Order: sequence, then structure tokens, then C-alpha cells
Amino acid sequence: MSAKNPYLTAQNALETPRQVEYRLFSSVTRALMDIRPLIGSKHPADVAKVYSALNWNRDVWNHLMPEVLDEANKLTKDVKVSLINICIFVNKHTEKLLAGEPVEVDALIQINRNIMEGLK
Repeated sequence: MSAKNPYLTAQNALETPRQVEYRLFSSVTRALMDIRPLIGSKHPADVAKVYSALNWNRDVWNHLMPEVLDEANKLTKDVKVSLINICIFVNKHTEKLLAGEPVEVDALIQINRNIMEGLK
């Protein structure tokens, strides 16, 4: 099988960058919602799902940062600062969740939903 998926290539060609970002945030947010009942479970499969979803969300945010910081990015300075602060929060909150601290995944879900709303 080819390294490129022709369906995804065609789909991405038809979508705007905002639509692609919306779809990505939608997918990762769904993964976060799916792990809600699994957080705190000691079952290895549940733990793996929780770690996978949390790390995927963190990776999305960390990969977004170079684009936010790029001087060619047309976002205002205030929006850039806000997005950087959100990324820092996502990283810290994710670490707490992975460490088993009593924090809710709902904060990450709500952040992503807010971003999705802005991408509409």
C-alpha cells in the first residue's frame, strides 16, 4: 500500500485549512470524550486508551505552536499569546491527568470545543 492515502489526499484538497483543523480538533475531542469513563481505571487496555488520547491532544497543541509563533502568521499578538497560554495549560493539565491527579478531562474537551467554535 502506498504511503499516501488517495482518499485523504482528495479530501484535504477539497477542504480549507480551517476545515482540516476543525476536523482534527473534532477527532481528538471525540477521543477525549471517549476516555472520560476510563480515567482512573487500572485495566491495561483502558490505561493505554487514556494515555493515547491525552498524548494525541497534547501533540495537536504542541504541533500548532510553531504555526502560531511563525512571523508570517496573521493572528494578532493577543490571539497568539492566548493560544500559547492555552498550550501551556493543556500540557500542564495533561501531565496532571497522566499522573493520576484528581483533575477533569472536561477542561481539555471544553478548550477544544471553543477552538472548534472559532474555526466555524
